[in-house]
Amino acid sequence: MILENVPELFGMGYALISLFVLFFLFKSQRFNKTFRYLFLIVTTGFGFLIFAPVLPIKFQNLLAMKPKGINPQYLILILGVLVFLGLTFYFGRIFCGYLCPFGTIQELAYLPPTRKFEISSKKVLIGLHLVVFLVFLGSGIFFSKPLLGYFGLQEFFYLRVSSIFFYVFLGVSLISIFVYRPFCQGICPYGALLSLTSAKSLYKLRRNDKCIDCGLCEEACPTNEAGRGDAKMDCYHCGRCVDVCPEDAIEYSRSN
Repeated sequence: MILENVPELFGMGYALISLFVLFFLFKSQRFNKTFRYLFLIVTTGFGFLIFAPVLPIKFQNLLAMKPKGINPQYLILILGVLVFLGLTFYFGRIFCGYLCPFGTIQELAYLPPTRKFEISSKKVLIGLHLVVFLVFLGSGIFFSKPLLGYFGLQEFFYLRVSSIFFYVFLGVSLISIFVYRPFCQGICPYGALLSLTSAKSLYKLRRNDKCIDCGLCEEACPTNEAGRGDAKMDCYHCGRCVDVCPEDAIEYSRSN
């Protein structure tokens, strides 16, 4: 982190305001590649500059804290985690897609045109993520162990190259060149919660009446969530399905 004197609430404010801006852009069909790359780059920059907004870390700290009495910091953590959890139920996983530095740096890493590897079985991936989530939950509640610390998230964004943990998340970032968002899809404990709310979110990328069932969106989707009946649990609104659709048949809309 370069700007150490910037309050953490600045990052949360950025995430909250940007979430509503992104919602407006998606809903009005004004979201395009320029906005996509802008938010990916800016959010990643905030990760290196002020290490925010990093709700996965906040969620892990919340599990590990054992406050005595009324603790303002604890209450702020609870409020932040619950607010974005609730907003995901309404907007979908826009936060994960464009406002979490851990996710945006993986998204940027995946952009180079290299050979990609996908996990075809969503059930296996969901099961793995559930097991990992329960491990994080247990270690935090019963042992006050913030396991995310072993993934080097803070060391990476603080550029602490002398720490061995720096190279753990560096490795995750390099894997992201070939595998789409491995940390988000299989490790992030807060992401596991957001995937559940996203499955029931009111707004999603949906097919409209123009759809001709060409299957191009399903081929383009890196998380296998573009199918007509998919719940969009791991839809990060990356826009690849929209980009390849020949009929403009995919739009961000509310369920009927």
